[in-house]
Amino acid sequence: MTTEVPRVTSQANVLEAVNVMNKNKSSGVVVFDGGKVVGLISDRRLLTDFLPLNKRPDEVRVGEVVVPFYRIGPDEDARVAAKKLVDYGLSRLGVFDGEKFLGWVTAVDLSRYLSRKHLLHKLRSHDETEPPEALCPHCRRAFMEKITGPQGQVLRWQCPKCSYAL
Repeated sequence: MTTEVPRVTSQANVLEAVNVMNKNKSSGVVVFDGGKVVGLISDRRLLTDFLPLNKRPDEVRVGEVVVPFYRIGPDEDARVAAKKLVDYGLSRLGVFDGEKFLGWVTAVDLSRYLSRKHLLHKLRSHDETEPPEALCPHCRRAFMEKITGPQGQVLRWQCPKCSYAL
């Protein structure tokens, strides 16, 4: 787990967030609002969410492009974390003790921790992982829930508090 994680507020603009990422040689930053984690911005998310806006980076607030932070507990097994990263196509998981943000774990962190043979076995296995916990990017009061169709396919992720859907 990495505990020294770059941070910005939701009121910062995208240019400020990118400068923090560059200064810290990081591919992402944690977004805070009033001392509480509300999500993250990653280089991948900037490419998919920010660039299509066709605006200057100093004109867009971080809060407009922040995404939910998938989370795990501090005592979670590293193999479970690796499986979640692969299954959900994530670059990092937030490590939380209740609502307190402790740091994040990335695929690089896990590859250093797990042996190559063990990591490859876990990544290739088809066991079901625990459902991801992602904070609603709209209301930030609840975690997104999976809504499935009649054949079990995922239709969308929806917030039980405000009904925001992804």
